[in-house]
Amino acid sequence: MRRWFVALLPLALAWARTENEEVPTSFILEHVKDSYDWHITDIPWGRNPDGSRHYIAIAVPLPRILYHPQRGLSVFFVHGHTEAEIKADLEKHGYTLGADGKIAAIDCQPILDLSLTKTAFQLLLVGMLLLWIGRAAAKAYQKTQNGVPTGAARILEPVILFIRNEVARPNLHHHTDRFMPFLLTVFFFIWLSNLFGLTPLNSNIMGNITLTFLLALIAFLVIHVSASKAYWSHIFWYPGVPVWLKFFMMPIEIIGMFAKPFALMMRLFANILAGHLMTLSIIGLIFILAALLKSAVVGLGVSVFSVLLGLFVMALETLVAALQAYIFTMLSAVFLGMAMEESH
Repeated sequence: MRRWFVALLPLALAWARTENEEVPTSFILEHVKDSYDWHITDIPWGRNPDGSRHYIAIAVPLPRILYHPQRGLSVFFVHGHTEAEIKADLEKHGYTLGADGKIAAIDCQPILDLSLTKTAFQLLLVGMLLLWIGRAAAKAYQKTQNGVPTGAARILEPVILFIRNEVARPNLHHHTDRFMPFLLTVFFFIWLSNLFGLTPLNSNIMGNITLTFLLALIAFLVIHVSASKAYWSHIFWYPGVPVWLKFFMMPIEIIGMFAKPFALMMRLFANILAGHLMTLSIIGLIFILAALLKSAVVGLGVSVFSVLLGLFVMALETLVAALQAYIFTMLSAVFLGMAMEESH
């Protein structure tokens, strides 16, 4: 229970800045969208000269990596959080914010923006964590005696055996060992990313449609590179039907080729994003009702309900984290098995 309360605390602190005149929607969008800094929360700290609440942002600036045709590669940090502060820091290095919110050179030269975003940074963290866990399990297997795993291998072995016996073998049969590295990588990467998103670190990796699109694209390429001749014949020249029907079936099968990875992408993206939005909305009820009714007592009374419901949603999201990883892996194995099926 304490762990879930700590996870919800930064959300509550950030919601505290939605006073009577502010719209809480802005914080929800700020949480789920990508950014160039790792913003954790804001802490109220005194008052501004105009009487409004002043906040100190707890954020880790991420490196801005920009390539200018004349000045070459520039790597620097922007410490500001508001748009005015960011613009002032960029101008010190010869850049500014364009009307579309993207970085542009003051001299109007075309530049290449390779800056590290919050999603990319957390993606690297999950990747390094996955690599460390895999190496630890491999070393544990090398040191094992009498075939009994120890350490990380003891924890991972039931999960690996489950993916092999319940996901890969029923769909891939004698191709199981060939595609186990792909399926295990997909499963553990999505699972760890989803669990990372439940920590109080403002993480929304799988709630970013760009990343789920990339995962679906990789699955699409693996499936169709490994596809058999029978699979392609069913798409472009469906066997066993009249010729006129072959031309009718062809566009339907081609649409199905792209509908499958699209479903993989949207299912994972929508479920993870919905969990984040639901948690933020439930915690936000405390401050929304307190602001509407102008009563701190109401906010305090609603907080009991909101926190308990928020804890339940967070606990449910731990199940969803593993479930979505399993579904993506299972469907990838099913589609792969269908593509590799030989004609009878």
